[in-house]
Amino acid sequence: MSDRGTFWPAPPDWATARITVPGVTISAGQGGRGHWLLSGERGAIDARIATLGGVEAVLPIAPDRVMLVTQAGAGLEVGWHPSDLAISDLSQAFVTFDLRGPDTAAVLAMGSPSLALDARPRAAALGFAGLTVLFQPLPHGARLYVDQSQTTHLWQWFSAALMNGKVRP
Repeated sequence: MSDRGTFWPAPPDWATARITVPGVTISAGQGGRGHWLLSGERGAIDARIATLGGVEAVLPIAPDRVMLVTQAGAGLEVGWHPSDLAISDLSQAFVTFDLRGPDTAAVLAMGSPSLALDARPRAAALGFAGLTVLFQPLPHGARLYVDQSQTTHLWQWFSAALMNGKVRP
C-alpha cells in the first residue's frame, strides 16, 4: 500500500517560515504566547479577563466563547470554575500566520471574500481558503490562528496564491 505521508510536502520550520513578494510578507510562528478558550456566560468571561495581566487579544468566537491570547504563563487554571466558566489551554494547538504589507487586504480577500466586505468581522472564526481559522486584525496587517493539522495546507495555499511573485487579482 502507498505511504500516504509521501503525498504531501513536509511542513516548513515554523520558526523561520516566510513568504515575501512585493506588497505582502507572510511569516509563521508557534509558541511564545498562551492561547486559552474561555466558555460560559459573557459576563463571567469578561470578569475573568479583567483580572488578568498580559492580555494581548480577545478573539470572540461565539456569543459564549472567546479565545484569549496572553503572554506565556498567564496563570489561568484549566477546568470548570464556580463562576460557570470553563477554561481550556490551547497553547500548542495553533500556528500563527502574520500577514503584513500594503497588499494584505487583497490576499485576505482571496482566502475569504467576506473579508473584502468587512475587514473587521464581529466573530474571529471565519472560513479562509476552505478552512476555519481565527482572524485577528493588526494595525498593519492581520494574524491568522490555524489549527496545527491544517497549517501545511494553508502554507501551500499561500505559496500557490503568490507563486508569480505578486498578489494575483
